Amino acid sequence: MVRIAAALIALASIASAQQCSGNGSVCPNGQDGVSSTYLQCNSWSGQYVSMNCAAGQVCYANPNKPGYAMCGAPGSGGSGKCTGDTAKCVAPGQTGAYQQCEKWSGQYVNANCPSGLKCYNNASNTGVYCQ
Repeated sequence: MVRIAAALIALASIASAQQCSGNGSVCPNGQDGVSSTYLQCNSWSGQYVSMNCAAGQVCYANPNKPGYAMCGAPGSGGSGKCTGDTAKCVAPGQTGAYQQCEKWSGQYVNANCPSGLKCYNNASNTGVYCQ
């Protein structure tokens, strides 16, 4: 167990020691939706520093700002990019689950209709209603 902990500390040090410039940020190993941390460039030292996402969130590349990472709900980044107030049902007429566009990130986030109601896509397929 001690060897594993030492290896993890060494990997964290290597990730933090990667060279960078400016104030950009990236997800560890360039993988979206996996890590609850992100690497923030410290422009003074020119090296990445590991930062934590908010509780329950994971790192994604920000589609609206290349070279920057963002934190979001697990599974939200895999739903695709979006714009505006668009939303789509996960299983129209079967459950109350839907995906709502988060304007600032350009990614869908999970949402639910009030208890007992099911989600339906509107006629233009740009929004949802619960019934």
